[in-house]
Amino acid sequence: MSTQTYEFTCPDCQRAIPVTGPMRDATLSSGCPICGRSVADVHFGT
Repeated sequence: MSTQTYEFTCPDCQRAIPVTGPMRDATLSSGCPICGRSVADVHFGT
């Protein structure tokens, strides 16, 4: 079973990092793992 990977780009610090589905959910709840800014679905690409 393969987990989907998303490309997260923070709208504030501009860092781009790959995240898995569970990390995507955590980032949506807690904000950017680098700077803490709130993020939305639009900040994730496939």
